[in-house]
Amino acid sequence: MRFLIVGAGISGCVCAYQLSRSRHEVVLIEKGRGVGGRMATRRMNGARIDHGAQFMTIRSARMKSLLSLWEGESAVIPWYDRIAGHPEIPIGIRYRGTTGMTDPAKYLARFFDKELNFFVERIERVETGWKIWERQGQFRILNADHLILAIPSVQILELLHRSSLYLPDEVMNGLKKIRHTRCIALMGLMENSSQLPKPGTFTHPVEEIDWISDNQVKGISSKPCFTIHASDYYSQQLWDAPDEERVPKLLEVGQDCLGTKITQWVSHRWGFAKPTVTFGSSHWHSAEWALTMVGDGFGGERIENAALSGWDGAESILQTIQNL
Repeated sequence: MRFLIVGAGISGCVCAYQLSRSRHEVVLIEKGRGVGGRMATRRMNGARIDHGAQFMTIRSARMKSLLSLWEGESAVIPWYDRIAGHPEIPIGIRYRGTTGMTDPAKYLARFFDKELNFFVERIERVETGWKIWERQGQFRILNADHLILAIPSVQILELLHRSSLYLPDEVMNGLKKIRHTRCIALMGLMENSSQLPKPGTFTHPVEEIDWISDNQVKGISSKPCFTIHASDYYSQQLWDAPDEERVPKLLEVGQDCLGTKITQWVSHRWGFAKPTVTFGSSHWHSAEWALTMVGDGFGGERIENAALSGWDGAESILQTIQNL
């Protein structure tokens, strides 16, 4: 069978990987230039900066099998299990990408085809499955026997609206109830190495900031560079404000915690940072519709749960095929 997966975050990548292992034709569609979604690493004047998800924890047996694969291919390494002086932070190994958090997704992406810089304008159910149209760009049109949506629920609803499609009421209501936090991220270069000891993180210094990290101390960058994640409270308040309003506070606290001057920065808005209300099940799958939906809005917070949502979706699809 031929599968199209829209969304190249960890849910989409794991789903695509599991389907490709069963020797099906898989094409991953992504509106951006690369895979990983919020597992994002950016290059900046020779520095490498993780500006989305900072680490992942692994608890389930299935994810431990993926971890072994990633570690064997040098895509993932342990980062830290505790922070001295912070007993409130749970003990447990945090893993990071060897050269950045996008590494695990990049490794999985070796095993299936990809269509990047492809914004899906609309989808249509046809007799043989699905047809997908690209907005602008190359105006590509792709066909699939089965479609998997691995994008945030708001984007799924927008796509369904553009496509004049309406799923059963309970499904639409489940999608509409999903909620995520927001996060304004600030990243950039520092004049010198920071004063942060290993592992190079500082959490919740003030209510406006959840996370500060030094990517050089973290081990992914040869140059001093930082990441700051604003809290949901602060991000919601200043989401549509210009950088001149929302950035000074982040810079002030960041430089104080880092102990060095920030020389260059850019901001990024994560509109779907962490799910606070989920669909209610790890995924949604319909053999009748030849449609599956996965993501952290289904699986829940943490990279592991998002990945397992994609895995569960793939297993439901493969079970349907076996029953044909």
